[in-house]
Amino acid sequence: MDSSEIWADDLMERQPSAEFLTSYLLANPHIKVLNVNSPWGAGKSFFLSRWKEELSKEHVCIFFNAWETDYTAEPLIALVTCIEQQTMDDVSLGSTEAGKNVIKVVSELMKKAAPLIAKGLVKKFSGVEVDELLGKEGVDDAGEAVGGVVEALIKEQSKTAIHVRDFKKAILEKLSQATENKTLRTPAFIFIDELDRCRPTYAIELLERVKHFFELEDCRFIVASDSTQLAHSVRAVYGEKFYSERYLSRFFDAEFRLDNSNILVIAKQIQCQFSCVALQISTTGYANAYGLESPLEPKSGTIYAEESNYPEYALILVGLAKYFKVELREMLRYAQQINSMASALPSHNFHYFWAAYLIFSKAASDDLYHALGVESKASAAVDLFDATAVPVNYTFPDGHESIAELAKFYTRIVNCGNDELRQMMNNFQGWRSSVLREAYQRLDIIRSYKKLVELAHRIS
Repeated sequence: MDSSEIWADDLMERQPSAEFLTSYLLANPHIKVLNVNSPWGAGKSFFLSRWKEELSKEHVCIFFNAWETDYTAEPLIALVTCIEQQTMDDVSLGSTEAGKNVIKVVSELMKKAAPLIAKGLVKKFSGVEVDELLGKEGVDDAGEAVGGVVEALIKEQSKTAIHVRDFKKAILEKLSQATENKTLRTPAFIFIDELDRCRPTYAIELLERVKHFFELEDCRFIVASDSTQLAHSVRAVYGEKFYSERYLSRFFDAEFRLDNSNILVIAKQIQCQFSCVALQISTTGYANAYGLESPLEPKSGTIYAEESNYPEYALILVGLAKYFKVELREMLRYAQQINSMASALPSHNFHYFWAAYLIFSKAASDDLYHALGVESKASAAVDLFDATAVPVNYTFPDGHESIAELAKFYTRIVNCGNDELRQMMNNFQGWRSSVLREAYQRLDIIRSYKKLVELAHRIS
């Protein structure tokens, strides 16, 4: 598969970042562990999987999903098993001399550490019974020190230096043989994904294993993590006053953050097959309405795409994602929930902004969400949340409007009676007039949006 196919769905233009980081790691051999640090849902898994596929054309690459094995007691066994599985040439574990050597030294390290757990894991990946590797004595003694031997090795390396040295040598031999067999180049790259989804102790132990057992000359680690979440995990284990950031820094030689500043391109790809009420938002950020002394220009916090044909619903999504401080994965999930609401409603001009605001607020704040349906509380609740949200506004033909102003107008509509609604229709112009005309015909449907949010919110 060539590069154009590998990165065919690269809407956030991650390929240049992968190429840059490859050059950086090859030119700086002292960088053994790189942390790709971004929040949950920011696209780390996509980036690592495509980068690994690209690198595999010239280097041995291992992809280890940490979350899939965090049920085990010992991450070292899970990682070694993954390496063996993804580098072996035949169907069985130990098909090469280097593979057998890995088995031998890992067996020595793990002789008294959770063999029963290791047995199930190795059997799952390779089909080989661990009894053959550890011997009956190791299995019989399993209950005495589950998970303890690796910690002991780390604390007392002076007594186990030979085993650690042999382990590193065996791993290098295994990776070197895989490189030679596939006519590839050194170094090998090991990608660790989903670390921030693991239970705290497993995430910390995995980083410690990498630090103590895998600092190898021809091996590079790329770890995807949310450093903020990892720091919370460390404090959960060692206490709130523990200097978790300083502690984590010793595991990583360098850090790289993904750029998610331009989510407009992702939102544009989201499909919306429903007829929506047009709010007349300027997608270019500029407006020149009759009667204005000068054209309106985007002000600070204005969401726009600089494309005259950019979908209005996509601009609404981007604005709400920024306002509610959500990442790409969450925005895509909320878009799916919004579409599910529209498909469940009778045919009408769908009020996309109001449905989206309800979906986002449901996930962000129970207090805000529940207050939206109470006339005496709605406006104050919107203002209270707005005080801590990211400032976001849109350009309309006759001025700028904030997310909060749009939301408060809709809360007034859904909480008022028919007489008040008719009176409002005589007092408002512009986008508000358009919304009111549509709402007057289908007020009962608009009021039912909130009930559907409860169901749509369960879709993941």
